[in-house]
Amino acid sequence: MQTTQHEERELQGVPTNPESQKLQQIPLAQDDESDDPDQIFLRAVAEIDTQPLGKNSEPFTMGEVFEIVFLLGVLCVSYMGIVWQCITYPHTLVILYTKAIPASVTITLDVPTRTLSPVKIIRSATTATTGTGHQGARVATGTLVFYNGSSTPQYVPIGSVFTGGDGVKVTTDQSVTIPAANLPAIGKLPVFAHALYPGSQGNIAAFDINIALSNVLKVRNEAPFTNGRDARTCRAVAAQDITALTNTVNDALTHAVTTAFTLQPGEEAIPTNCHVSTSTTHQIGEEAQSVTLTASKTCSAVAYNQDELIKAATAAFMKTRPATTYHIVGGVQTRVTSVTPLTLALSGKWVYTFSQGYLEFLAQEIQGDSPAKARAYLLKAGVISYASVPNTLASADYINFLVLIG
Repeated sequence: MQTTQHEERELQGVPTNPESQKLQQIPLAQDDESDDPDQIFLRAVAEIDTQPLGKNSEPFTMGEVFEIVFLLGVLCVSYMGIVWQCITYPHTLVILYTKAIPASVTITLDVPTRTLSPVKIIRSATTATTGTGHQGARVATGTLVFYNGSSTPQYVPIGSVFTGGDGVKVTTDQSVTIPAANLPAIGKLPVFAHALYPGSQGNIAAFDINIALSNVLKVRNEAPFTNGRDARTCRAVAAQDITALTNTVNDALTHAVTTAFTLQPGEEAIPTNCHVSTSTTHQIGEEAQSVTLTASKTCSAVAYNQDELIKAATAAFMKTRPATTYHIVGGVQTRVTSVTPLTLALSGKWVYTFSQGYLEFLAQEIQGDSPAKARAYLLKAGVISYASVPNTLASADYINFLVLIG
């Protein structure tokens, strides 16, 4: 039975998988010698071998690799040429010193404050002495005791000199009259005396003076003479020692006071009504190997919210701004001049802000000019205090600016 064209197409079917596959053998009519053109085509197709489609897994050909390398080389050479041109083209650096405009203002801030109770801080510091002292020789002092065995008083004038057993001479400091004896008791009277010559040799031992001045009058020292001293040089307290200690202790007190008060979150304190007292272990010029200075500082304080104060102070200082093109340099310095009410002295500096557009405009104006002409033009702007211009000015695209505060 002969197969119809419609049935043959159904037998072929439409593959759902995008990959091609070998065509199936289609049953043909028993009559192989059919002259139907469709039958002839189907027989020819059925005899063709097919294979699944797949990705091309073969590597690039040498021609393709060479083409890719060549294109990359052209790109690299072009990029290097641009970089080389940027490096070697004569750029020009012009240095501008912008004017700084000082400003100051004193304001009274409407910021809530509260008074804090006084606190007392004590700090001390010690340092080795650096001064040199000179001690002169000092005479030894002591007491002579006179004994009178006579029935009549005996007189001894001031300045009477007596020599001890070791040859040291001592002299009386006053005129005295030794009372008469009242036997069996004898007259007795002590008298202040000192060594005739200064020095440690005047520190005589007890009974070094033991002299019978007559058959009724005798003198002796019943205790040693003391305080005799030779001249010498020694380390002593210098004025600079006290000054250094004062600075050290004051710095420590200042730091300690700022943290001594009990504050609420976000608060700062301004110490007020401070009183400082100091004492030293030795005075200036006094012999000592070291000296210690102790100081106490008692202060009250006023507390305020820091954020509120900064906000109010900044807003007040911004009113001194010359124009919108100026900005603050170095910050705003504040100094409290009064705490009741809270008054501050504010100071700072304004400088002109150079926009990129303005710098490009300046480059256009001075390109090709001589240094003198370019400098004159730049200073004419009024916001530049000085301009450093090289001898050669390139075109505007190659003029660079460095802005400093002058």
